[in-house]
Amino acid sequence: MQAGSRSRWALHIYSDVGMLVRMPEESVSDFAEREGVSPRRVRALIERGILPARRVGGQWLIDQAHAHRPAPSRPLSERMQAGLLALLSGDQPQGLSASEHARLRGYRNTLVHSSEPDRILAAWVREKAVLKLRVAPSDLTDLADDRRLVRSGFSDPRAEIAAAGELEARVAQADIDPLRREYLLRPSDQPNVRLHLMDHVPPSPLPLGLLLVDLARHDGVRERSRIAELLRGAAA
Repeated sequence: MQAGSRSRWALHIYSDVGMLVRMPEESVSDFAEREGVSPRRVRALIERGILPARRVGGQWLIDQAHAHRPAPSRPLSERMQAGLLALLSGDQPQGLSASEHARLRGYRNTLVHSSEPDRILAAWVREKAVLKLRVAPSDLTDLADDRRLVRSGFSDPRAEIAAAGELEARVAQADIDPLRREYLLRPSDQPNVRLHLMDHVPPSPLPLGLLLVDLARHDGVRERSRIAELLRGAAA
């Protein structure tokens, strides 16, 4: 086998109609690289019966059709969150080690191949609570055009989601009180404005990573579908 090539085996099984089917398999190291976890973690999952595998000679072989992608139980560290957002935005993460860069690539691959990237991304990147406010419908256009706000979530053109009569945006923490006073923004159980607070003035246009994070905070099918499409497009 040539250096740098990935190991491949095939498990032969019979389908319900008696046809021979080839199921590709991979080694522990290949699976670990694809999933962005350590080989030690993969072996532990196999030993606990969580990850199906079969032993051939002295090594484990794992069915490629199986993907162990549980939602993380806690957010990433601040530096890894920043690195992941940079990577998703097409930028080069700064100040990270080679191993951290490798982990970030694994995280990105997990998001790209997951059926629930919104749930995983929302767990990895935790932010301040979204302000759910209401503004007079006649003032909504003026608020959306205010230069202190940067459209995000369903209001970002890249989301390709029609949300007439509603606004979602990012805004600096220092600007929120003046905006409340000027536009008479009020908390509401039926909001037409969703504001994501930042410690600094948000860049415009918003980096893709932040747009994905904001879309991930919705429960809708439209947002989940668009997150998956944007992730695949960025990874292509």
